[in-house]
Amino acid sequence: MSEPQFPYATSPIEPADAKAGFSCGNRALDDYLARHAVSNDADGIGRAYVLRRSLVDPPHLPLVLGFYTLSMALAESTQVAGVLDAKLPGYPMPVALIGRLAVDQRAQGRRVGERLLLDALRRIVDASAILGCIGVVVDAKTEDAARFYSKYDFVSMSKVSWPRRMFLPIGTARGAFSED
Repeated sequence: MSEPQFPYATSPIEPADAKAGFSCGNRALDDYLARHAVSNDADGIGRAYVLRRSLVDPPHLPLVLGFYTLSMALAESTQVAGVLDAKLPGYPMPVALIGRLAVDQRAQGRRVGERLLLDALRRIVDASAILGCIGVVVDAKTEDAARFYSKYDFVSMSKVSWPRRMFLPIGTARGAFSED
């Protein structure tokens, strides 16, 4: 396997990644990578990207350090307008969805989650140049996940329940890469 080319740290999922023994401590995420990520990617349901251990990483780290999935989604106009403090049409707005983002337990504490999130945002910003996309949504499943995304300027669209849908305007994401 060759290293990914700049600007991305990840590469598309391969069948071997599903068998790499990934374990983030969340059974649903572990199971998704092992059983569904490859077929969902092939079917165009959600693109899966994997951060693999590199030659400079310690050999005790797992082969797959982490992964995320991307797909297109819709967000309710009223919720997005509230976050953007803008007037929007009354129909649902196009957004990118980071559907899953997980880091293997053995790689946690190494800012792998941050690398994965920035990689996902870079891909979304690039795609937004050719398709309509007013922002990025995630569904934070826990308080810890919500705190993680909040550090990167995601804001809650609703505080009612878990998972909590959070939103990042595409302009904010674009601004993170404007100096590249």
